[in-house]
Amino acid sequence: MILGEEYARARGARSLGLNVFGFNTAARALYESLGFETAAVTMHKRLR
Repeated sequence: MILGEEYARARGARSLGLNVFGFNTAARALYESLGFETAAVTMHKRLR
């Protein structure tokens, strides 16, 4: 992730975005530890 940030920054990027499933707490914790912030929340309800 750090190398990806450096690569993007060197090419003029001002931000990075990614998608992560809400139930993936390990990934969310990793991204938050790297400085990512929640930008949007999408919710759905399965109908049976």
